[in-house]
Amino acid sequence: MSGADVYTVRQAIDVVCRWNGATELIIEEGVRYTGERLNREARMLAQALQHAGIGRGDVVAFLGSATCRFYAAFFAAQKLGCVTCNINAREPAVFIRSTLAGIGAKAVICADGVCATVVEAMAQLPARLPVITLGDAPLPGADLAYGTALARYPDAEPPAEVSADDPAIIILSSGSTGTPKGILHSNANFVRWMRSAPALFGHVSRSTRLLVIVGTSFAAWPFSTISVLYAGGSLVLMDGFTPEGFCAAIEREKATMAGPVPTMVRMLEPAITARYDLSSLRMMLCAGEPPSPADIERMRSWANIDVRCLYLASESAPGAATYWELRDLELFGKGVCAGKPVPGADLRVVDPDGGIDDLRPTGETGEILLRGPTLATGYLNNPELTARRFVDGWWRSGDLGHLDADGYLHVAGRTDNTINSGGIKVQGEEVEICLLAHPGVAQVAVIGVRDPKWGYRIEAHVAVTGGTSEAELREFCRERLASFKHPKTYVFHEKLPVGATGKLDRVALRRLYSAGSLPQGDSK
Repeated sequence: MSGADVYTVRQAIDVVCRWNGATELIIEEGVRYTGERLNREARMLAQALQHAGIGRGDVVAFLGSATCRFYAAFFAAQKLGCVTCNINAREPAVFIRSTLAGIGAKAVICADGVCATVVEAMAQLPARLPVITLGDAPLPGADLAYGTALARYPDAEPPAEVSADDPAIIILSSGSTGTPKGILHSNANFVRWMRSAPALFGHVSRSTRLLVIVGTSFAAWPFSTISVLYAGGSLVLMDGFTPEGFCAAIEREKATMAGPVPTMVRMLEPAITARYDLSSLRMMLCAGEPPSPADIERMRSWANIDVRCLYLASESAPGAATYWELRDLELFGKGVCAGKPVPGADLRVVDPDGGIDDLRPTGETGEILLRGPTLATGYLNNPELTARRFVDGWWRSGDLGHLDADGYLHVAGRTDNTINSGGIKVQGEEVEICLLAHPGVAQVAVIGVRDPKWGYRIEAHVAVTGGTSEAELREFCRERLASFKHPKTYVFHEKLPVGATGKLDRVALRRLYSAGSLPQGDSK
């Protein structure tokens, strides 16, 4: 890279905000941040963090929904060369505590509504962390409020040395042990994925207005929203998805792009969408679960919309991804699939039990490998997993799929027990670990089952003792797991099938399910 190249997130933020100083970059109900305001408040928050002793290389944890202040605070940490890590604000205190310890957090920035949970989570940490809340006034247990920081600190750019190779962000991905994996990206990777995004998302420019409905803890949040800002586009923030709110925001702010998962699309019934003007929409992005032909037809009824199905992961980022676009169907008759790689990326399908050169023939299912300029640098504090998954420039995804005769990728599932429910990936083993901690649970297997609303629903098959009830198990999970990880259905058995080694046989369980030989559970 040349010396004049923008290669750190700190530099990228400053350039975008300066050249869009009068443009409304982030639009929230009742609040509108121009580039000038966004940069000014980010500088002031950076001064506050620096005053608290936080600087280059320190991990700053964030908990909260997408708001103007959340973005400014996120950028503040990046200006200092900190490593940002977004934690799902719906997680219980026990999860937050273990995650803060696991990532080595040095400070926490959180929404007011999460502050009490954060304070509870920190109670058993070896050392107390400084806490900054995003409201106007300090809360019990917090050291500073956003509003106080704006009144106290100058808006000068804080002095900081940041290099391209410095770590910039940790993206948490659900782990099979119940402990999330920390996926680490450098400053250079972060900037490269912002530059790669238009190839993945379609036309992205100053005229783009992205309706933001993704939670801040998911990889799609930095991949999509900050990439749109980098292009000079605007973000329309929505606090929680409802069909009416989705439509009203598009009509009010003339949004051009959105990324609802198919579950949301199915909730956007014609009786609702017909009452709103959605004609400004130009692009709909679908990731995680492919839309059905009926889903695409519904989206196309709203406006002259292009549709893209994206395949990428926290480890790959937009520069090592694939996509299918509507023109693949219109020009080549190619139905919905994961498509082909973006420019600069590559993929292959190999034997899941073999090496990276053990290629599967066309049409045969194997493990999907990705390669490209934005692959993560590895897993935080886990060199063994890093060495196993990142091999000679390739990333072993753990996803199963095949290439057809035309070179299009079709994703078939996972080599592990990951369940994609409503567009959110949940590790079945994490839910099993939680349920097995209940003294009345003797055996448990958590699987994903096809569902017309959720794509796959999380279903717990349990063998219990002592008359343990479903209500007890639901309450037990409520106290220990985020709500999106809760089983939708419980199915009770006298005993669960096991293999020759005594381990649970999920394949046999799914086979019984397909044959209709399992007891029926109640969905809630």
